[in-house]
Amino acid sequence: MHTFDTLISKLANQQMIRILRRGLLYLMPFVLIGSFVLALLNLPIPAYQSFMSYIFGEGWWEIGLLIYGGTLQIMAIITLITVSHAIACEKEFVKSGEVSTAVLQAVALIVFIIWMKNSDGTVISTEYAGSSGMFGAIIISFLACNLYCFFFKLRDRIRSKNLISYYSSSLTREAFRTVTPALLTVLTVCIVKVILDFIGLNSSQMLHTINEIWVPGQSFFSAVIVILITQILWLFGVHGGNVIMDAMPTVVSPVPMGEVIFNKEFFDTYVYLGGAGATFGLLIALLLVGKNSSETRLAKISILPGIFNINEIMIFGLPIIFNPYFFAPFVLAPVFLCLTAWISVSVGLVPPATQAVTWTTPIFLSGYLSTGSFAGAVMQAFNLALAVLIYIPFVRLQEKHQQCARMEVFKGLANEIQYIQERQNKTILNRHDETGSLARALAAEIREGFKSQEQTLHMEYQPKVNYKGQVVGAEALLRWNHPIYGYVSPIVILSICDEADLTNELGQWIMNRSFGDMKRWHEKGFKVPLSVNLSPRQLKEDGSLVRSVQECINRLGIEPQYMELELTENATIDATDAICNKLGQITAMGLNLSIDDFGMGHSSLLYICDFYANIIKIDASLVGLITRDEQRRHIVKSILSLCGQLNVKAVAEGVETKEQVELLHELGCECYQGFYFSRSLNHDSFMEYVSQHGTAKEEKQKN
Repeated sequence: MHTFDTLISKLANQQMIRILRRGLLYLMPFVLIGSFVLALLNLPIPAYQSFMSYIFGEGWWEIGLLIYGGTLQIMAIITLITVSHAIACEKEFVKSGEVSTAVLQAVALIVFIIWMKNSDGTVISTEYAGSSGMFGAIIISFLACNLYCFFFKLRDRIRSKNLISYYSSSLTREAFRTVTPALLTVLTVCIVKVILDFIGLNSSQMLHTINEIWVPGQSFFSAVIVILITQILWLFGVHGGNVIMDAMPTVVSPVPMGEVIFNKEFFDTYVYLGGAGATFGLLIALLLVGKNSSETRLAKISILPGIFNINEIMIFGLPIIFNPYFFAPFVLAPVFLCLTAWISVSVGLVPPATQAVTWTTPIFLSGYLSTGSFAGAVMQAFNLALAVLIYIPFVRLQEKHQQCARMEVFKGLANEIQYIQERQNKTILNRHDETGSLARALAAEIREGFKSQEQTLHMEYQPKVNYKGQVVGAEALLRWNHPIYGYVSPIVILSICDEADLTNELGQWIMNRSFGDMKRWHEKGFKVPLSVNLSPRQLKEDGSLVRSVQECINRLGIEPQYMELELTENATIDATDAICNKLGQITAMGLNLSIDDFGMGHSSLLYICDFYANIIKIDASLVGLITRDEQRRHIVKSILSLCGQLNVKAVAEGVETKEQVELLHELGCECYQGFYFSRSLNHDSFMEYVSQHGTAKEEKQKN
């Protein structure tokens, strides 16, 4: 399976296939719009049609027909535009700005019109402008764009200075640069068309000939061939139904019992339940055995369109395209469904599909209407259950693989964020790869949590203790135990929020949540202060920061002397008048201000002078080697001495051994924080820790 997975991944990343997939993804919204409108127009329920006519008048369907005419009826033209755009975006001269994507799209459209123009003067017939012309539109997009690219490069090789050297205007030179390859491309196509017409090959009929190849005979083998080709086209991102099934004959006359006519109604009724690949079975399988993942959520969204056989959301959103785990069931499930339906009709258990129904007719209703019997609906139910059973084991395999793949992407995201942090270059959310998609998904989760008040982020609290181990305070730490990715580093959270402009909202949420928990401690008699990290960006950009702090105090009814805001010293913060004014107003309310990672950053001493800091936290990189590095020991001693002279409280962070505690105590440090005492704890565990170890204030009361 790993070898097969690797092979499919390499195939999916081939440039031509990647371009085609992207171009057809651009097409999906228009397919969905047209399909939904068609489903609403043709829902074969008389009561529904009467209700719509009563509410909106007899001509209520005219608007829908206009939308249908502007989407599905010109699907080939839309395909031409989206695919040629995807092709253009891959060309180096487009990336460099030498040529606009609009030029290649226009050239492709011109070539399509030239190729499809009939001898009677019709520019493009309705047949070839719609879904039946999609296959030809795809071919022409690749041919036209690559032919233009060939002539563009040829122009560079021959360096056609003789054509433009006499012109001094740069705009004129740019016009010739674009016009020459476009003219040569169009001229080449015209010459080829004239030659074909001269020898008796009508170029506009060539597509019809291609489509006729797929029309099956009246045998099960020919029907299987059609199914396999249709499904394989889908797996490559090509709308197999539009390319193949629209060329199928529609037979509405009754047929003798035992004789099966494989017409379009047969496939729509008995085989393609929920769309190509019988994906309604996949949808149900995801809901039955899928975990609470994005795939399951997508399945829930796809239920309604799936009922109307609209499955583009599943195919492109899951995705099924180039998915090695869904390759077998997506291709083979329709074959088994065709087999069961063929046998059932042949032996007379169910009638053949002889009545024309729109392909958007809901499942079960279509079975009844196309056969004139409830047996048709029963056959659909049986085939649907069979499709679910076929898909279930592959859903489980896919989810196992997807979880591993997600973790790999998540690790890559964490590494990229670390890279960005070091170089201060913010690019994650703008990336058009899996890393960028994951980052945007995580940002959306956080944003939705703020809106719904069901935030999956949570706060933990790490105790600060004195030499006796009694609790003298705590630091609030942001945590995220994601249901899929597990522990998410705060660096990842903060970086994503920073890029998504959620920093201020996150900062206010942290403040309200943390100080709300602190109030609960105080109500139980544990009056210890709490420090909350303040983002440099929030400090700089949040104009409502001071007001938010005051509102937090008023709403919670807490004493501000127990509140502490913590700035990171190794993040550069300009001591502007606006920032100093904010911090001055905050400290004037009675809050404490601490400097984290003190001693290893940009301007340690200035932070104390300019930012009203009355607490510093000695950096863990100094504390960690204090027992072995004499130079670091002298630095810590100097910091502690300075704190004593300035009446600033010092906290040693990153304490992990008893030897460090003893040495720090000898140097004059009386407050410690680190894994030697405790890791960060959730609210209830923190309360238990305080109950077991007591507080310094309680000790003073006992004395």
